[in-house]
Amino acid sequence: MNKKIKAFYVKIHMFAWILFLPFCIPLITGCSTYSNMKKKTKRIVRDYKALDEDLKKRVAITLFENKTAFVGKGLEESFTKDLVEAIKMSCQDILVLEPHDPGYPNYLVNLPRKTSGVIDNFNLAKTGRQLGLNTVVTGSLIDIKNYKKKRGILWFKDIYNFVQVRVMVEVYDTQTGAKLFDESYMHEIEAEEEYVESTKLTNEIRTDTINDALKSIAADMGEQICYAVVLQPWKGYITSTFAEKIIISSGKNVGIKPGNIFEVYDSNGVFKGAEERKFFIPGLKTGEIKITAVYPDSAEAVCFSGQNIQPGSSISLKD
Repeated sequence: MNKKIKAFYVKIHMFAWILFLPFCIPLITGCSTYSNMKKKTKRIVRDYKALDEDLKKRVAITLFENKTAFVGKGLEESFTKDLVEAIKMSCQDILVLEPHDPGYPNYLVNLPRKTSGVIDNFNLAKTGRQLGLNTVVTGSLIDIKNYKKKRGILWFKDIYNFVQVRVMVEVYDTQTGAKLFDESYMHEIEAEEEYVESTKLTNEIRTDTINDALKSIAADMGEQICYAVVLQPWKGYITSTFAEKIIISSGKNVGIKPGNIFEVYDSNGVFKGAEERKFFIPGLKTGEIKITAVYPDSAEAVCFSGQNIQPGSSISLKD
């Protein structure tokens, strides 16, 4: 289509929308523009609060895998950064361990996997406990493609170019090794006219267009991850015992203080599910411990009651 002719049609479309807009808004309650405005407003005012406000949960974010044809453009790094910011905005009372943090553990860079290639949830949870993590977030950029579709009303329809992006996320609970959250997200965004002209020759999708779609996905994903995490009660873990000294993998950074008393629960039971997957089984209370010394990411305690306090046990703050 000639640019001058197309510009003429665009002006007609704009004029038509101006005439019809006052009638469309009350009638089309599912209008995407209104829905997006409402969703953005919610993101501004919402701040999910944890059930245990005295202790902060630790959430680790892994670098998302890029399974699309657009490798080497920094998309996964940009998306992971946007996701971290979205989670922090929605959940201001949790601690986020992100890929660019100093001392980021190698086991989160190379996630444990079974021979089939799927993530080994049991070993992921087991190591996550040693690091004082409550959840581990991972996922993949699944697909990026462009397509054309008609848009408009009545006889004012025209063909527009769109970019569609799909991302998958999984959130693992370190207490059980089960998934708290497993979801696939899709977002489409209209490409600019310059993009339409360039794709006739190059068949490429502009990186900034993809990043705009990924940013929108990250905002929705971050909010839902936050909601899933804060609904879970805080759990810590005993990593080792030496004579009368008990070491836990959480400390001052999450809000633990000397004198805190924690209930101890057996968490070493194992359940085998389908496809040889294994999960931890939360068990009965075995005793209580009292914190004697606190460090940034660990703490020392002594037995306060009970006798069978074992490494791997989970702990929760006593009311």
